[in-house]
Amino acid sequence: FTAVTHAVRSVAMSFQTAISHDDQWTIEVEKAVGETTVVVDVHQGWAGPCVAAQSTLKKIVFDHGDKPLKMFTADADSLTALFDYQGPCEPLFLVIKGNDRREIRGVDAPALRSAILAKLGVSE
Repeated sequence: FTAVTHAVRSVAMSFQTAISHDDQWTIEVEKAVGETTVVVDVHQGWAGPCVAAQSTLKKIVFDHGDKPLKMFTADADSLTALFDYQGPCEPLFLVIKGNDRREIRGVDAPALRSAILAKLGVSE
């Protein structure tokens, strides 16, 4: 584990906004929820976002970029709103639209894709 590896892991991909403090969560995520589908890659500060899911998320953004969709990465260790998710290193994705929130645990690309497309109103 080198400093270079850590730097790469802690940076969100260009199609995602990295959330690392409570004010940013409120401004970016909570205000986006409503008609917009929000996908949050919840991670621990020491682990960084889930690299294995990047291609699935990127393809959805490229294929459905005309839809109201925002993607974020969020450090559970730094955010009060994600307190319940602190500790485990298993990948976790929150797919949110309005008051409806779905949790996808682990790297389950078909389930993640299906949950996002359902919230976007797109049939597979």
